[in-house]
Amino acid sequence: MRIDLNQLPEAQAIELRELEQPVDLDVSGIKILSAIEIKAEALKMRDNLDVKIDLKARALMQCSRCLIDSEVILQKDFRLDYTISKQDSCVDLSEDIRQEIILEYPVKPLCKPSCKGLCLKCGKNLNEGSCDCKI
Repeated sequence: MRIDLNQLPEAQAIELRELEQPVDLDVSGIKILSAIEIKAEALKMRDNLDVKIDLKARALMQCSRCLIDSEVILQKDFRLDYTISKQDSCVDLSEDIRQEIILEYPVKPLCKPSCKGLCLKCGKNLNEGSCDCKI
């Protein structure tokens, strides 16, 4: 997402909406299933650009306990602040948005908080029932 500073009025918040394709943001390692919805409210004040962002996307995560893929909604609200000068014509938010998506992705995703995982001996998914192993 790029913001054209010449199109932004001084001291007046402007709402912007954009759909970013996951390949455009290069969120490698994260399986984004949909376009990333970005809603931004930009406010330019002299040498400062303040941007409130709400992003939302569907992602596919593999549970760290049972290894089942499940679809989740990644949603995050955050704020970015940039120092700008009169020579700046636009601000590219793409890298900061990419980093926020990566930070929002859980380190150990779970399909559900009560996931029982896999049997250590036979590998059966314990969410589907118990196994006959005696561990």
